[in-house]
Amino acid sequence: MTVSHVGASLGPTSLAEKARLTGDFADWHNLFYRTVWITGTLDIAAVRAAWRRVCRHHDALRRTYVSADEARTHADALSEVEFHTAETDDEAIELMRSFLGTPFSLDGPGFSRIAIVQRSERRYLLGVAMDHIMTDLLSWNRIRADFKEFYDRALAGDTGDVTGVNGYHMFAAEQRRLFSGGWGEERKEFWRSYTDEFGAYPPPFLADAKHTGEYQYKVIDRALPADAKARVEALSRQARVTPFAAVSTGILAGVREVADDPTAGISVTHHGRGLPGTSETAGLFAQTVPLHLGRRVTSPLESVREVFQRTHDVFEYALPLTVAGRAWNEALTGVGRAAAGLYLELNERPRSTYYTPWFTGTEVEYIELSFPGDKVWDETVIVSWNLYETGPRLVAEYNGNYFPDAAVEELLEAAQRFVLSATTA
Repeated sequence: MTVSHVGASLGPTSLAEKARLTGDFADWHNLFYRTVWITGTLDIAAVRAAWRRVCRHHDALRRTYVSADEARTHADALSEVEFHTAETDDEAIELMRSFLGTPFSLDGPGFSRIAIVQRSERRYLLGVAMDHIMTDLLSWNRIRADFKEFYDRALAGDTGDVTGVNGYHMFAAEQRRLFSGGWGEERKEFWRSYTDEFGAYPPPFLADAKHTGEYQYKVIDRALPADAKARVEALSRQARVTPFAAVSTGILAGVREVADDPTAGISVTHHGRGLPGTSETAGLFAQTVPLHLGRRVTSPLESVREVFQRTHDVFEYALPLTVAGRAWNEALTGVGRAAAGLYLELNERPRSTYYTPWFTGTEVEYIELSFPGDKVWDETVIVSWNLYETGPRLVAEYNGNYFPDAAVEELLEAAQRFVLSATTA
């Protein structure tokens, strides 16, 4: 669709937007996808009305860029629902793959796409893609909830418009203002001190690892004891910390044991909504920050408490460190190695429970599509503690042509031993 600049307002980019616009994540395909088969009665006109309302409500979906420092927030939607038909499921999937699989251009007219491919009267394939520049997982959940609400309102005959909220536009302006003052100075001093203590970035897991071929996706999936979640919670209560701090300490201790490195660190994600009024705002807020275990050897409980305190600190002072470091002319922790080493996740519910129904009166089946250019973490081990009430697991995803299988297995064993044994101490 043609983008109109009528009613558009100019303002600064956020630090996360600036990171993307100045080249960080340049090797990413830069898409956040969801693709689902829908069974049931689907009102296409209501879907179109709902999507326009979502875009009108969330200004992150209406942003384009004049430069790395200046964004243009448009008054109206920059994307609309495309509609296609197909004779077979395979044809529908290929149509959707073609539609969603084209990378967004930073000087393009928008950063979201949505399409429906109809297979029959009661079967549809729906696909949504967004550039990571304007969404993260919490933002996506907010957008999804609003999409369903606006669809239901359209079905009920509510055709009124919704108020456009300049939430992300206002956040970016406030963040830039604070960054240039005392708030930014406090963060600079914190990260300068952190860097002095631990070095310029979390060290890579197994610094002597070497590439032996193209990226080979591998998974090690370890079943945990049935009471793993209860034992992690018991350790958390005993140490008076969060479960995240408990499992983080286990991974840090495991990295130190396997890599024999006293500065061993990992990367963790912070939701980034640290300023007032941002809890319901859609946009790119998520930030990766480093987390370390202190150099001295302590008891398991003392280690867990130390990591808990450090987790609090790095989240309190979280910023996109690549951009912050450049602005401050500082070689700060995290600069240059944001995607290498070891990344940690804690999942206390199965991922399927996060997928709410899309449209009233329909059932959905999620499908995974892959695209040429998808991001691969070829020098990163992604570790997930999946602490469900049934079937808890400890999982590592990694490049089998970079990391030795035995070393990754040893890491998981050490982490599991630290956390689950500590609960009985």
